[in-house]
Amino acid sequence: MRNKIIYFSGLALLSAIYAATPASAPTSAPVTMPTYGFSINPLDMPTDGPVLQALQMSLPLLPMPTSKFSAAPAVNVIVWPGTDNFEDYKLREKLDLQMKGMIIKSESPANATDWVLEYTGVANGITMHWYAHIVNTPKRIFIATGMAPDEMWSQYSDKIKACVDSLKSTNTAVIAPIPGAAPAATSGVVPKLTP
Repeated sequence: MRNKIIYFSGLALLSAIYAATPASAPTSAPVTMPTYGFSINPLDMPTDGPVLQALQMSLPLLPMPTSKFSAAPAVNVIVWPGTDNFEDYKLREKLDLQMKGMIIKSESPANATDWVLEYTGVANGITMHWYAHIVNTPKRIFIATGMAPDEMWSQYSDKIKACVDSLKSTNTAVIAPIPGAAPAATSGVVPKLTP
């Protein structure tokens, strides 16, 4: 019984200290979606994990003109550990896409920190069109990828590209371990553009 009282007293003390300690992560501004009429605080916490799908957005689910399926054009942002050799990363990624049967439609000129890539391929039996903007920093690689069925691409490409192209690093990433998680093993981990 005495051990339980000590345990709960210690837990209460730690909780009080935690509540009185200011957070080490910067406070995030709400994400505002004026067209839909709402804002929401981002689910944001420091991590040293190897991958994080930080954001996923989609347009309304729409019927595809030549199919019985519906699809929602979407954009997502994934965060990976940074790399010292961005050129090797780009080469590995292009080879991986080609091995998966993807066709690279265009890519931006070589740059040490940014890369834009547009490609098509079949996913789950549907010909898809992707547009990706990758930003490399010493601590993180940020990958914004927009996608839509290829037959809907011309209708939504301007909106998707504008969203994806707006990706920027704010250089405010807080790298901290996830409480209770094992440290991330990042060597040899290569971020992927496709699922």
